[in-house]
Amino acid sequence: MKNIKRIAALTGVVLLVGMYVMTLLFALSGRPDASSLLMASLYATVIIPVLLYAFMLVYKWQHPKEATACQKKNQESYKEVYQIDTIIFDIGKVLVNYGWLDVLQNLGYDEDTIEAVSQAVFLNEDWVEGDRGVLSEGELLQAFIENNPAYEPQIRETFQNLGKTVHTYSYTEKWLDALKNKGYRVYILSNFSEPLYKQAKDELSFLSKVDGGYMSYQIKLLKPDPAIYQRLIKDFSIVPEHAVFLDDLLENVAEARAQGLNAIHFTSRREAVAQLREFGVR
Repeated sequence: MKNIKRIAALTGVVLLVGMYVMTLLFALSGRPDASSLLMASLYATVIIPVLLYAFMLVYKWQHPKEATACQKKNQESYKEVYQIDTIIFDIGKVLVNYGWLDVLQNLGYDEDTIEAVSQAVFLNEDWVEGDRGVLSEGELLQAFIENNPAYEPQIRETFQNLGKTVHTYSYTEKWLDALKNKGYRVYILSNFSEPLYKQAKDELSFLSKVDGGYMSYQIKLLKPDPAIYQRLIKDFSIVPEHAVFLDDLLENVAEARAQGLNAIHFTSRREAVAQLREFGVR
């Protein structure tokens, strides 16, 4: 392609120089058609570059540009560095629906009771400590009761039904199977308490399909603590640049990126799949 450009440019220069030289000679010899030749030369100065440009466009269209050896090398290098081989999932609201309010309503509580139990259990800092795994099951239940002793019977009943807050999405197993079949490594990283896991174990049977990962209670670390991401990366030999993390909470996504992972804020499976495609995940 470069040779063609050089030949075309040289041809154009020769034609223009030749015409101007002839114009000069005609003018010096006093020939009457010198002025006409000058006008022709001026027109050619505009027309010849335009024709050459049009010629190059046609040639380029008929002969698609091939990547040079250097370009190919750079492309392969980029692909090698950034190719995704690992997908890391949060669990709640990504692979399963987490509906604690539905459970309270299904237990038949009135609005005041639902509000009281919600504040004592699910919306309390003690729930976070349960995810951290620093309290035993008995200690966690007692902490909930102490938040509102007047509702102890309802809190105990709610605690016994924690597993019913979790329901696997219809797409979860197929999605994991598809990624595994394409050769991706799949891990989980989720804030999750041991009592909830024990009660929802059957609903979480899809975890047998993943290559590993952590629930927060297992390692006493919570997202978005940087340490939990580094623990996962180190223990499972994950290359952050080759991995994509999906979570429904923006603060967890932001910290994952700060730790070098590619990350997606999960809002729906459709959106997540579209964003994964941008990382080359099919």
